Amino acid sequence: MKYHSLYRKWRPQTFEDIIGQKHITQTLINAISLDRVSHAYVFSGPRGVGKTTTARILAKSLNCEKGPTIFPCNECVNCLKITSGHSMDVIEIDGASNRGIDDVRELRNKIKFVPTEGKYKIYIIDEVHMLTTEAFNALLKTLEEPPPHVIFVFATTAPQKIPDTILSRCQWFNFKRIPLRKIIQKLESISNDENLNIEKKVLNIIAKTATGSMRDAESTLDQIISYCGKEIKAKNAIEILGITDEEVFYALLDAIAKNEISRAIEMIHQSSDFGGDPIRFMRNLTEYVHNLLLLKTCDVQTLSVKDIFIDENEKLLRQSNLINKDTLFKMMTFLIEIDEKMKYSYHPWLLLEMFIFNFTSKEKRQIKKIEKQHLDKDAKTHQENIKNEPSIKKLVDLKEDKISEKNISLMSEDSNFMNIWPKVLNKIKKDRMSLYSFISFNNSIDCEGDKIIIGFNKKHAFHKEILEKKSNISLLQDFIKEEIGIPVIIECVLNENSASHSREKTNTENNLNSNHCPEKKEDLIAENNKEINQADDRSIHKDSILQESLNIFMGKIIDE
Repeated sequence: MKYHSLYRKWRPQTFEDIIGQKHITQTLINAISLDRVSHAYVFSGPRGVGKTTTARILAKSLNCEKGPTIFPCNECVNCLKITSGHSMDVIEIDGASNRGIDDVRELRNKIKFVPTEGKYKIYIIDEVHMLTTEAFNALLKTLEEPPPHVIFVFATTAPQKIPDTILSRCQWFNFKRIPLRKIIQKLESISNDENLNIEKKVLNIIAKTATGSMRDAESTLDQIISYCGKEIKAKNAIEILGITDEEVFYALLDAIAKNEISRAIEMIHQSSDFGGDPIRFMRNLTEYVHNLLLLKTCDVQTLSVKDIFIDENEKLLRQSNLINKDTLFKMMTFLIEIDEKMKYSYHPWLLLEMFIFNFTSKEKRQIKKIEKQHLDKDAKTHQENIKNEPSIKKLVDLKEDKISEKNISLMSEDSNFMNIWPKVLNKIKKDRMSLYSFISFNNSIDCEGDKIIIGFNKKHAFHKEILEKKSNISLLQDFIKEEIGIPVIIECVLNENSASHSREKTNTENNLNSNHCPEKKEDLIAENNKEINQADDRSIHKDSILQESLNIFMGKIIDE
C-alpha cells in the first residue's frame, strides 16, 4: 500500500473529528440541519488548523448520497471521490496559481452548468487573498447572485487582503490556533495507533514547536519517526529539531542571576559551535523567560487552564522566585527587540552575548552604587537646608518685597513705559524680524499694574492674531523682563478707533523736536503719517491676498 504522511492519513473526515474549532463546526451543523446553508463562506486563520479540511467535510455533507446530512457516510461514491479529490462537483482552486481575471472569467462560464454527481457544485478557492483586484471585481457579481446549485468556500491566511465588498457577501468564520493540550492528546492517539514507544516529553516538545498548527505537529512527528523509528527519546527529538533543551536555559538564567558572565558566555559559544540556530535559540529563550514571568505572576491552576505547562516544574518555580519581576520583564523586552535584528545581522550570536552583558555587567552595578552615594549626599544637603529654613525664608520674603516695589515703580502711571518699549522692539528686530513686522502695526500701548495691553486697529486683526501665538508672546515677555527685571502679562486687543501707528508717530515727533525748526514740524509729521498709512494699505493688501489664498486652498498658518 502506498505510504501517506501522517497529516494526510489522520485528516478529519467528519465535523466531530475537527479539533479546537467547535464554534465553527457547530454553526455549520446547525445550518445544514435547518437548511440555511449560505452560498458563500470565508474560512480564515493560521496554517494547519483545518480550513480546507472543514470545506471538504461541508462538501461531503451536502453531496453525500444520504444528504444533505451532518454525518456524511464516507462510504458512498460521492464521499469517496471528494475525499480523494476526484469529484467533478467539488472543484479546488489554488488562488496563488489562478489569480488573474481570465481565470475568474473561465470560472464564471463553468458555474452555470448543473452538478453531474451531487446536489451542489462547490468551489473551494485556497489562499483566495492572492487574487488580483481585477479578478475580485470580476467575481463580485457572480458571488452576489450565484446559481442556486453553487456554493463558494474561500480559505485564506490573510483575510485583511480580501476586499470588503467580497467579505460582505460571505459568512466569515475565523479559525483559532489549536490549544496545546488538544494537540498533545491527538499526538498520543496517533502514537498509540502507530505503535510508537515515545516519551511524553517528546509530545510536549512537538506541540510547543507546532505553535497551534495540528498539521505542523503531525509533520514533525512524522519526521522524528523517520529519524528514530519506533523508539523515540527526548534527546533525539531535540537533536533533529535543532531546539535547545530547557535545562540549558535554566543554567543560562542561573549564571545571569549569579553574575557569572564567563559561564553564561561559554554556554552561548557551545550552542554556536554545535551548529545551533541563533534565531530559534533566542525565541526558545524568550519563551522560557516568558514562562518564568507567568510563574511569578500567576498561580499554578491558572497556568494549567491556559495550557502553558503540562506538568508542574518545581525547578522553574524556584528560579522564578530568584529573579524579580522587573528584571524578567526587561529581559523579555530586550529579547523581543533583537528578534528582528537577528534576521539582518552577520553575527547573530553576538546579539545574545549583548543580552548577557546587559544583565550581568559589574560596571552597571558600580554605576548604581555611585548613584546611591549621590542620592545619599543630596539627602544630607536637603536636611541641612531644612534646618536653615527660617533664614532662607526671610531672604525669599525680602527678595519678593523688592520685586514688588520695583513692579510698582515700573508699572505705575507716572512711569513712561514708552522709554523702554523702543529697546524691546530693537531686540525683537534683531532676533526675529517677522515678529517685529507684526508688532509694528500696533496703535496703542497701555500699562495696568503688571499687564501690558497692546492695541491694534480692526484692520490689523491678522497682526494681532499672529502676535498672540504662544511662542511670540513668550519671546516678547522674555525681552521685556530683560529690560525691567520682572515678568509681565501681555494682552492684545482690538481698538475701536483707527489712529495711526503710535510708536512711529511718537518717534517722529521726538525727532522733529530735536532736529527740525517749529515751522516745518507740522509738514513733516503730515508727510510721515502719509507714508505710514501707505505702508498700512500695502500691508492690508498683502493680508487680503494671503487670506484669499488660505480660503482657496483651505489652509492655515502654522508657524512664522
